[in-house]
Amino acid sequence: NLRAICSFLKERWPFTVVILITPPPIDEEGRLRYPFGDNPSGLPERTNESAGAYAKACIAVVKEFGIPVIDIWSKMQQFPNWEKIFLRDGLHFTAGGNRVLFEEVVERFRNAGLSLETLPADLPFLYDIDPKDPFKFFSN
Repeated sequence: NLRAICSFLKERWPFTVVILITPPPIDEEGRLRYPFGDNPSGLPERTNESAGAYAKACIAVVKEFGIPVIDIWSKMQQFPNWEKIFLRDGLHFTAGGNRVLFEEVVERFRNAGLSLETLPADLPFLYDIDPKDPFKFFSN
C-alpha cells in the first residue's frame, strides 16, 4: 500500500516534496496501563517489535522512491527513558515527543530547500478564525 501511495503522489505531483514518517516506538507497559478498550488478554494491542517491522518496511519503500524519511521509531529510542519522556500512554506523543518530530520535519524541509517562513498556507491560521463564526473567514 505504501508503494502505491508513493507512486500516486510522485505521478500526480512530481515536484511536491513528500516526506514519510515511520510509526513511533511503542511502550508496551504504557499500552497495558492505558489499553484501547477492554483488554482481557493482558497483552498490549501493539508491540514495539511490530512497530519496528513497519518502520523497516517504510524505510525500504523510501529508498526505492528516493523520498526523505523521518525514522521516528529509531530516533526516539536513542534517548534514555524515551518511553516516559516521549509517550504519554505508550503510543501518543507528549509535548517532548511532538518536539522531536517537529524538529525532524523542519530539518527535512530545510534539506529539501524549504522553510517554514516561506511555505504558503492553504487555510487560515487558527488565530485568524473567529470562534463565534468560524466560516466568516471563508466567506470573505
